[in-house]
Amino acid sequence: MSDNKFLIRNNALLKDAMFLLGWITAILIIAGLCWSLTQSIRNRFLMRAVNNVLEQSGDARRLTEPAHMERSGSLHGTWYTMTIARQADGSKALVFSFIGEGTFFPCAAVVNSEGKVQEFIPLNSHGKRIIARMAPGVLNLYARRIEGSEL
Repeated sequence: MSDNKFLIRNNALLKDAMFLLGWITAILIIAGLCWSLTQSIRNRFLMRAVNNVLEQSGDARRLTEPAHMERSGSLHGTWYTMTIARQADGSKALVFSFIGEGTFFPCAAVVNSEGKVQEFIPLNSHGKRIIARMAPGVLNLYARRIEGSEL
């Protein structure tokens, strides 16, 4: 009789654990599908936001389209092709999160056609203050990582 209660209790615990595992798995699958299926929409919104910042700062450059590039290394960001006054010059921009003085801020790195980082464009006022105080060695480190990640 006590063996029966033990089996029923274990079956109930196993059933509850499997139910919870099923819910967690379904949520992860749905989140993964939403993330992958909305990539183009997120890229478009990011491109529009960066172009607005460039326009407000009086910069003639604009992002035109996402550049589909293979990524190596651990650098996360989105690559875009860049134009100056509606003429393509072969440059690209990497929009990513810069870490400076313990905070994150959005930044764009302009990469010329030879794959060398020309400059970093902070995309908010906090980033402008941080980059102005940043040590050149840190900026060079970011530049080397970007140049090494572009294929």
